[in-house]
Amino acid sequence: MDASLKTTLELDEASRRKSLAAVVLSCFGVGIAFGLGYALTSMTLEARGEPSWVIGLAGAAPSLAILALLPLLPYAVARIRPSTAIIGGCVCCAAAYGSLYLTDNTAVWIALRFLMGATIALPWIVGETWVNHIAEDSHRARVISFYAVSFFSGFALGPVLLEHVGIEGPWAFAAGALGALLSAIPIFLARDLAPDLAHEPATGLFGGARMAPAAMVGAFLGGFLETSHFALLPNVAMAGGMEEGAALRLLTALIVGGLITQYTLGWIADRTSRKALLVALGFIYAALIAVFPSTVGSPGLSLALIFVIGTTVIGLYMVGLAMLGEQVEPSQLATANAAFIMMYTSGSIAGPVISGAAMTENPMLGFVGVTGISALLLSGLMAMFRGRKA
Repeated sequence: MDASLKTTLELDEASRRKSLAAVVLSCFGVGIAFGLGYALTSMTLEARGEPSWVIGLAGAAPSLAILALLPLLPYAVARIRPSTAIIGGCVCCAAAYGSLYLTDNTAVWIALRFLMGATIALPWIVGETWVNHIAEDSHRARVISFYAVSFFSGFALGPVLLEHVGIEGPWAFAAGALGALLSAIPIFLARDLAPDLAHEPATGLFGGARMAPAAMVGAFLGGFLETSHFALLPNVAMAGGMEEGAALRLLTALIVGGLITQYTLGWIADRTSRKALLVALGFIYAALIAVFPSTVGSPGLSLALIFVIGTTVIGLYMVGLAMLGEQVEPSQLATANAAFIMMYTSGSIAGPVISGAAMTENPMLGFVGVTGISALLLSGLMAMFRGRKA
């Protein structure tokens, strides 16, 4: 074992903070690279006149890659230094952005987007496992809230950068590559403060999921609701009679509401039962989304409601991840974290598909019905596991 790898107990408080700060700063750039890639791909392929199914396939490619590789990642994490894994993934992602700029072949674009999903999976799983290893349980949710805010801020900034630089020329590709490369810098500087993740997984992903079943259900629900809202909320609002600009501002309110309330939610999670809070978030979402159709005629009221809904939607992932660190032994965190990401990604794929299909006849009723009922059912399932320990 490399002597530079530190366990949680070997780090003093100053070193712990530096280690956590490095991961939090790094995931901001990862978020930029991740978020910009989706918008850049869809806009570029649409400009080329590609059919919708091709654009959809390209959009799904990163998630499919993550799902395909997740069974292998815990074993890779057990053999590769955390800093090496994150830096390697970031450099490969930057190289893939450069390759996208150099080709006009749509099939190659889809293959590269698959590769980018694979490269981003390493910083994702290693970064989250790193944070859960280092964070003390009394502050775990608040630390993870900083991590979540950093990632989602970068994710939200990606499309904003694309709006300013456009899809013509090299600048959008350079911005994505630069975001990935910048992510590697804090990790390189903190490489000697990385936790020891070199434990052989004792079980596969399904065994990892059984270690914290309520957290896994919460991850699936979080992915289901997040991507359903990101992909469909403006369409739902416009179908309900809202004008386009106001409908798009709902998406901003959702993201902002989720981001600026995460620390407060983390503070609550560190002082109450994280399992009970996770269940409560699902039920609160179901109650709030049921009210949404009656607010569409009042844009200000809709913005306020969606702002609060953003807290519940994005909070599901953060609270679930904190619960994972609380319940799972450090030696099995990489496996459990891979299972957590698998559940989140599965929800991310299922959400827009099921919600979109339900919107065929009545967009507002279909969207509200599917998301609200899913939240009720899955929150009830989470409640069944509330008394269980990993």
